[in-house]
Amino acid sequence: MKINKEEISLFDEQQFETHDKKFELKNVVEDDNLIKSKDRVQHHGEVFTPKWMVKKMLAEPSIQEKLHNLHATFFEPSAGEGAFLKEILHQKLNHVDQISNKTTWKNNALWALMSIYAIELLEDNLIKAKQAMMDIFINHYQAFIQKELSSNTDLYKSAKYVINANIVQGNTLTFKNSEEKLIEFREWIPYENKVKQEIFTYKSLFNNDDINDVNANEGQLSLFGDIENDDSKASKPVLITKVYEK
Repeated sequence: MKINKEEISLFDEQQFETHDKKFELKNVVEDDNLIKSKDRVQHHGEVFTPKWMVKKMLAEPSIQEKLHNLHATFFEPSAGEGAFLKEILHQKLNHVDQISNKTTWKNNALWALMSIYAIELLEDNLIKAKQAMMDIFINHYQAFIQKELSSNTDLYKSAKYVINANIVQGNTLTFKNSEEKLIEFREWIPYENKVKQEIFTYKSLFNNDDINDVNANEGQLSLFGDIENDDSKASKPVLITKVYEK
């Protein structure tokens, strides 16, 4: 039997009551193509990970444990259009939906978003991956809160800010972006009911000896670890829903 692409959803959505609700988790049509062109494969080694493999890898018990930890970090060194990022965020937000009420959902969801990092070489892929993550965040919010998420709200602005800070353009082999600058990320450090930001470079994760590198020789950040509350070099704490104000 032939299956139409429209019948295949990106995620296994939670079941929501829809009698009196306006918003629900949406089906997302997934592109089955694993390559965009032979030229991109030859020049960049670009081959996308199929959905079934993403799900199988994330189904490992040790990974599932981390997906149920708001602060356990995930890192994708070659994000593509975000196959892993989308599924990780979706599953983390599923957990947020389960443990939150309407008062705590925003903070919990932003912590989940802050735990996901990625690098992507190609700009067109990067744009799609970022937009897909924002769409998933909005969809979960609206399905849970039953209210449209306006782009003028603090939550929307903070989510967009976090995605732009955590999902970045660069080359993992050279540690640099297209501007020949070292790839930078932000570590999000819990501080009471607020958050602090500390800038670190991707290169610093490898205990390098570059004295010009931010946080060089200060140890590796575990890509599947928990955020440590070391705020010695962090910025001034702000409300997590106003993190975009820095």
